[in-house]
Amino acid sequence: MRQDSGRSTQDPNIALFTFFPLAPFFCPFFHLQTLRKERIVFNMNKKYFGFVLIMGLLGGCSTVRQARQAQQETGDTLPFGERTTTPQEFALRAGDVLTLADGERFSLAWHPAMVTATQNVVAAQVMVSKAGANLRPTVSGGLGYDGSRNGASSRDWDFTSEEGFSASLSLSWMLYDFGRTRASIRGAVSDLIAAQETLAGTRVNRIYAVRVAYFKLGQAEAQCHVEEENLRQYEELLRQAELRFNVGTGRKYDITKARADRSNALLSLLTASNAVTTARATLNNEMGLGKTVKYALASEVSLPLPDSDFDLLFSVAQTNQPTLRALQAKVGSAMASVDQAIADLYPQIRATASTAYATDVMDGIKTLGLSWGLSLLQDIFKAYEKQDNILLGVTALRQARASLAQEEQQVVLSLIEVLSTLKTAQQGKVVAEEMEQQSKENLELVKKQFEVGASSILELTDAQVLYTRARSATVSARYSLELAKAGVYATIGKQ
Repeated sequence: MRQDSGRSTQDPNIALFTFFPLAPFFCPFFHLQTLRKERIVFNMNKKYFGFVLIMGLLGGCSTVRQARQAQQETGDTLPFGERTTTPQEFALRAGDVLTLADGERFSLAWHPAMVTATQNVVAAQVMVSKAGANLRPTVSGGLGYDGSRNGASSRDWDFTSEEGFSASLSLSWMLYDFGRTRASIRGAVSDLIAAQETLAGTRVNRIYAVRVAYFKLGQAEAQCHVEEENLRQYEELLRQAELRFNVGTGRKYDITKARADRSNALLSLLTASNAVTTARATLNNEMGLGKTVKYALASEVSLPLPDSDFDLLFSVAQTNQPTLRALQAKVGSAMASVDQAIADLYPQIRATASTAYATDVMDGIKTLGLSWGLSLLQDIFKAYEKQDNILLGVTALRQARASLAQEEQQVVLSLIEVLSTLKTAQQGKVVAEEMEQQSKENLELVKKQFEVGASSILELTDAQVLYTRARSATVSARYSLELAKAGVYATIGKQ
């Protein structure tokens, strides 16, 4: 380390700053004034210095202003996703038709889970910048004031005063650290990729959740329509039983049985109506909507039938599944952590430069000092902490690889399950539709026989129950097929 200092009784025009090793990086902010032996003296240009200072302050003020703005956001001024939204903000009114695409769009735009995942990406971007901070110089400065008043006396007190001002500016720059910072940057970039893939996975999950809720609401409404029709059938049956009893061709038992069946049908309708309310609330929640509104669903919504070839779908999942890609990025991050821990065994090479100016007000003496140099920094012994960090990094790497392998196996299992569910749903839909047609024909036949007295009310009730169950099975099968399709798309990471 070399030092050079000077004393001056004259107040210089401008404070002098010397940065010998890093001089080329500071032009045009300083321009060369004189060169004497081993000392380089620069005269700072006031305009440039003021410009740099103002820009730095403005940059900091902008960040602080944004932070204060985020703190002051409350109530309706909060962005969507950071508060509970209303149907009016969705532009969704009672009686409007909500398509599946609208529900997906609302969820992706306003659901809190999307905001959380997006902010995780922003945080990861900041961490990438922070990881590279060592590659950028650090500049610090200070201003100081010192004053004292001392007295001494053998008989009369004699006081002396001292007063002075000082200013300093220093720069530190890490020149080389044997790959430690580069490894840190690679790890931060891998974490950023993982955050981005997690965001993509959140998008897939949001779409899947909306589809499930949408189809379950459609199923609940369709089942409610079945129960409404069933109630009408039993009311008509009760009317016929009362009419036949009044004209002397029916029994009192038929009326009692018809009334009991109608009560059961009414109870089933109430249960179905409650299921609709719950399913609508679930869909509202998946869209990020806090309050309910009686919108209508689009009719006959159906997803495209996915390919049923396992090898093809698994290949697509390996390419598109965000969870797999995020875990792959985590493996890269863990490998970078190992590199960083190993590089921490080696020293850092750092360049420093500083200048200091001081003045003694009482004596009128001014001093100016400057220094520069290179340093090699190395921890000699840290109780095996660095070796332990390497072992921990290797452990994290193996854990990351194991998590990736486990997720790949889970994708295989999930893909087998959803394909099996899809096949069952396809076959079940065909069977349910055939059963509904057969039960409908049977009910019509028994009705005609009941009208002419060839069938009892018990036989008619059984036929009605069979038809209602068949219709319910058809509704369930149709929506089970749509849910199975949605499950396949979510498993392979396709929106």
